[in-house]
Amino acid sequence: MEIAIIGLPQSGKTTVFSALTGIKVDQAARGDHSIGIVKVPDQRLPPLADLFKPHRVVPAEIAYIDYGAFVKGFGKAEAGLTPQFLSQLARADAIIHVVRVFQDDRVPHIEGSVDPKRDIASMDLELAFADMAFIERRLERMETSLKAAKPQEREAAHAEQQLLARMKDRLEDNVPVSEQELTLQERKLIENYQFITAHPMLNLLNYGEGQEAEAQA
Repeated sequence: MEIAIIGLPQSGKTTVFSALTGIKVDQAARGDHSIGIVKVPDQRLPPLADLFKPHRVVPAEIAYIDYGAFVKGFGKAEAGLTPQFLSQLARADAIIHVVRVFQDDRVPHIEGSVDPKRDIASMDLELAFADMAFIERRLERMETSLKAAKPQEREAAHAEQQLLARMKDRLEDNVPVSEQELTLQERKLIENYQFITAHPMLNLLNYGEGQEAEAQA
């Protein structure tokens, strides 16, 4: 299982990555991402191993991937939303979005103020833009291929076009793919597409010391 960790600059996502994996990241030497693999403890394994006597006992593993921070600005290389980044993010099984709540004048927020609701909405919008752009490219390619399609193929393609157009409309209404009402047949039509907003996403609020009461509120 792969879990992507994303967030704006100075959100503390690399600190979260280190806490989850035990790996200290050298910010000066890091590349575009860091990977840490953690074995998942399972108390059921020892008794099952005693019962079935396997040659090897292999616990489940989670790979945490800490991607370089990016700023707002869909489609801009400096924002981190490059095609390569989006492709990597689409392959993740789940996403952790680290959201800054802590106050520290020594570490200025990229937007000039700390506002977790704004940052969550901004990130949701960026990821929705990525899925909408994918749908637009797919629809353009389908228009071209339909000209040479057979009648039976054309019927299936039209159904997919209608589905993708509807999904794009819902994304424009701030409804991620994961929350859209799709039939089993519709989900089968798009099962090979890796929509980013189809992934489970956890917004992890990163509070600072002394904010315990606020965090529990």
